[in-house]
Amino acid sequence: MISKSLQHYVDKLRSNEKFSFTRWGDGEWGCAFGAKGANCDNHKYFPKMSSDLIKALKHDKHYIKASWPLSVPMFSAIHPRITEFIKNQHIEYDWHDARVWEEAAMAGELTPLIEQLEQMNFIIVSGKSKRELPVSYTDFIEIPDVDCYLEKERIKRDVMNMCKKYPEPVFGFSVSMASNVIVDQLYDEVGNECWMIDFGSIWEPYIGQITRSYHHRYKTKELAT
Repeated sequence: MISKSLQHYVDKLRSNEKFSFTRWGDGEWGCAFGAKGANCDNHKYFPKMSSDLIKALKHDKHYIKASWPLSVPMFSAIHPRITEFIKNQHIEYDWHDARVWEEAAMAGELTPLIEQLEQMNFIIVSGKSKRELPVSYTDFIEIPDVDCYLEKERIKRDVMNMCKKYPEPVFGFSVSMASNVIVDQLYDEVGNECWMIDFGSIWEPYIGQITRSYHHRYKTKELAT
């Protein structure tokens, strides 16, 4: 697993080096393996989403796939299946450490990222409440609060339209498991002209929402730039 600093990704944005970044947590892996029910945010595990996630895992399109170390407690029940899947499918691409955004947020060190995003065409792709995020973003693609996978095709069209509307946009995804599917399915079409980055759930504390255990460990709930 490759661990890079927040500044590494900020520098890539600043130097106009395109990259896309998806995060694979227990929900994404569980859905891929056919889990029943829903993840911790009540997004259902749809069979079609499972097959879409499997396709994304099997094919290396050379964007960044990030996960957490298998020693992390959330993987305790499924990490043998992850290891077996990677071996059986001959998956040999590098994995990156997905903790980079949340660790910077907990430490109150997101300012370099925010300052860089505010100089670019930063487009948030998330639920309605993120419109209140104290960041100067360029535009917003609104998604449903639950089961946003069901609007995957509409979200993809919105992303494509934003690519036509703004030069070199940076899409900040917080679209739960659907983020991984959308980025994978769009990458061949727009991956060279934009950034598609899954920021996960790092933004909630800055708008007064605590939805993850790590949100309690934020050094500050103020997103100062």
